[in-house]
Amino acid sequence: MQWKDIGSMVAKAAPLLGKLLPIPYAGVAGELIASAFGVKNEPTAIHNAIKSDPDAAVKLAKLELDNKALLQQQLLVAETGRIQSINATMRAESKSEHWMQWSWRPLVGFIFGITFFGVYMVLPLAKIGVPAIPTEAWMMIGAVLGVASWHRGAAKVEEAKRG
Repeated sequence: MQWKDIGSMVAKAAPLLGKLLPIPYAGVAGELIASAFGVKNEPTAIHNAIKSDPDAAVKLAKLELDNKALLQQQLLVAETGRIQSINATMRAESKSEHWMQWSWRPLVGFIFGITFFGVYMVLPLAKIGVPAIPTEAWMMIGAVLGVASWHRGAAKVEEAKRG
């Protein structure tokens, strides 16, 4: 039994608690639930307590409501930690001496743009049939490009704020 399994089970009655359980920075959610059910703060004990209590959903909802400010703060701490980790990775990549390390994000953007232009503009103009490219392929490239662009923009905003 893992925290993410408990998280999805708890989220049905208390979405914020369920969201926090699998996050390493948010041990407070497990502590609150364990305390409310009188068990150890470990996934199996909490799982068994919730499964055996017919009023578990009500208890979890009340627990979330009573501790909403604390849980929101913990979620903010967890999200901040995740973003800081991503930013540290991006900073390390940008300082790399190897061109592939620091240029892969812009390269993906250029390749995506060229491919899109070629497939949907050049091929039809050349009267060549447009190949069937799975939607998932476009979504994957778009997701990588979108996330990379968003983080790059966020890094630029932070840089502008500092200097």
